[in-house]
Amino acid sequence: MNSFLALKMEREKLVFHHKNGTVEGIYINAGNASPLVIIINGHNGFYNYGMFPYIQQKLFENGISSYSFNFSHGGVIGNADLFEDLEKYEQNCMRLETEDLISVLHNLNKEFREHSKIYLFAHSLGGVPAIFGAKKIIEEKIKIDGIILVSTIKTLNFWPPEMLKEWASAGVYYKKNNRTKQELPQGFEFLQEILKSNKDWNVKQAIQSLNIPILIIHGANDEAVPVEHGESLFSWIKNSNANARLKIVLNATHTFNTKHPFEKTSNELEELIKTTVEWIHTDN
Repeated sequence: MNSFLALKMEREKLVFHHKNGTVEGIYINAGNASPLVIIINGHNGFYNYGMFPYIQQKLFENGISSYSFNFSHGGVIGNADLFEDLEKYEQNCMRLETEDLISVLHNLNKEFREHSKIYLFAHSLGGVPAIFGAKKIIEEKIKIDGIILVSTIKTLNFWPPEMLKEWASAGVYYKKNNRTKQELPQGFEFLQEILKSNKDWNVKQAIQSLNIPILIIHGANDEAVPVEHGESLFSWIKNSNANARLKIVLNATHTFNTKHPFEKTSNELEELIKTTVEWIHTDN
């Protein structure tokens, strides 16, 4: 019997402070020699959103530690699931999220060196700070053992042109969140990043610069980020990265046929988790 099976799963709140503010999240330790997965949520996501706590539980059951966190400017505070800090939310952008992730990696590398490997697990728009954060942290000679990109976008510029025009005119765009019914302000710096997505925030160039194992998982029925995004990401690296893999999950939606609040798992989510666990436990 593996030693982690004897451990009781405990959710430990870990809070890190850096120049941009506070990053807080849930750390679950499956054993000192276990691999560590850092879960990076997407736009309007947070550590208690929908499937993420369940994913952490299943990782633990398979001997994998994890840390799932809220971005400093994500607008969600602690265990809440409403966007309470809209001033910070408006300031949020890929630069801040990437810097948040780099701070998390610095802190976890310092405090949890006993973990055997470190992986990034990013959902949706979270794939952008994951890719750019990995590039930066590798340049600093901190080891990342692989990235798992789930339902991830191939470009920041996926917004409707009429929306971008209104956003540019006003400097801020209020987008209604269907779940909370809040009008959430999309800010100016985020818009500038979108408009510079072919240069400063070029996902294609950034992912091609990474020479580490990359697993791309996408739902065939993703209603928010069409499966073509995942297929494009893979096509850009398949010939240069021998450790790149693509997994299309049939019938899977953007959140793998689950919702928030989380009620139950799905066959599609179980396939996502199974693919992730097997990939981590296989030498890439």
